[in-house]
Amino acid sequence: MSIGSTHRAVINAFNATAAKSQPVSHRTIRTAFLDQNVELPLRLSEDDVGVVLDRHGCDVFTVDVNNERPDEEAMAIAVFIVECVNEAAGFTEEQLDA
Repeated sequence: MSIGSTHRAVINAFNATAAKSQPVSHRTIRTAFLDQNVELPLRLSEDDVGVVLDRHGCDVFTVDVNNERPDEEAMAIAVFIVECVNEAAGFTEEQLDA
């Protein structure tokens, strides 16, 4: 599967920003996801192990879709990714609990 030119341009712009010595702003991270129709923060599905959803409950991705890992590993990987993305986008634990 190849990435279309529009998507490639977004990825290249994001990478160019990220390559600078300054940290990428929360706004840049949020905008990059919004450009892909994903509104942050991410969260775990309450019903399906390893499924990650956006703010509106739309599927974003699934960890271990082929069930090759124990559920605990798939869940841990999903948690790590969700926490990293949300932190990079400026969402703290306090904001998510409010």
